[in-house]
Amino acid sequence: MNNWLKRRALLVTAAVTLTTALVPGSASAGVLVNTESAKNCTTQVLEQPFKRWLDYANYTLVPGGNFESGTPAWTLSKAKVVSGNETFYVRSRKDSRSLSLGASGVATSRPVCVGLEHTTMRFFARNSGLLTSTLAVEVLFETSLGAVLSLPIGVVPSLNKKWQVTLPLPVIANLLPLLPNQKTAIAFRFRAVGLLGNWQIDDVFVDPRRR
Repeated sequence: MNNWLKRRALLVTAAVTLTTALVPGSASAGVLVNTESAKNCTTQVLEQPFKRWLDYANYTLVPGGNFESGTPAWTLSKAKVVSGNETFYVRSRKDSRSLSLGASGVATSRPVCVGLEHTTMRFFARNSGLLTSTLAVEVLFETSLGAVLSLPIGVVPSLNKKWQVTLPLPVIANLLPLLPNQKTAIAFRFRAVGLLGNWQIDDVFVDPRRR
């Protein structure tokens, strides 16, 4: 079995294990499904923000993921919107803001609707603090009882103090519906790990793989 098949098998196994606690398709109650952005995938606007990195997939911006209008409905701890956009300006040269996470800072996105086709997420990050700090990324999903659980999906290393595009991170929770056209609501949590880290994130996207 090649590496791709092994990875796919692991993701499906994880999804099947977690699905026993979830309602297939759209949940009817719970904190992650109380916004329109978590209920309807059909209104998602598609972009190709990572073409210069030879990633031609279509992505949709996580609600509020460019931080130009602040952080409505995001949940923040030791985090705030600051001046300074990611330096590639993949959405607009007029963009001028990003989200800053201080040491032990945590930011949780607004909910977003995903299905089987939403396979990966990707964003921009930089750390102007100690290079030993990392940025942990988790996906949040809901059980049938409305309890919100989390699953780690990746760690962003501090390679240098410049803005960098992250590798595509597997959403994993998108496999929980398991059937085409079924959807579930998720959110992403970003956590600064390590002392004296000073992380910024910007332009947070999820990939619906629609062509």
